[in-house]
Amino acid sequence: MPLTASFSEVRRDFTAITDKVMNEKVQVTVFKHNKPAFKIVPIDASSKNPQEAYFEAACELDDEYHDVFEALAR
Repeated sequence: MPLTASFSEVRRDFTAITDKVMNEKVQVTVFKHNKPAFKIVPIDASSKNPQEAYFEAACELDDEYHDVFEALAR
């Protein structure tokens, strides 16, 4: 189940949020100025190539917020 947090919440509670990501394997979408800015996602430890995991996470973020990025690009 993905979670959301504001940038200020992440700054204040970074340790608790990263513990939740690492231990409960949840994704956290971080918003800044009410717009999605980035995601904190768990990395699959069994992945042989960590760069693949990073790329996959970036693709998932783009897929999820493609319409937002298109609107912001205009």
